[in-house]
Amino acid sequence: MRITRVRDNVFDVRVTGQEASALIAGARLALDVMRSAPEPPGEAIAMLERVLADFDGARERLLRDGPDGDRP
Repeated sequence: MRITRVRDNVFDVRVTGQEASALIAGARLALDVMRSAPEPPGEAIAMLERVLADFDGARERLLRDGPDGDRP
């Protein structure tokens, strides 16, 4: 894993497929745990839902358009 700071609050993260899978799985697990909490943290849940939705959308575009942005 490699992380570099592009500017304030913006990072370039380079991970292997296995590392990305572990990070996303952990985020999905955390979301499930937060949702089932006695007093769910609404803001944190909303933010994590947005992050995961953005990831899912980016993954779908990659699968649709190919690794170089070209349609298959």
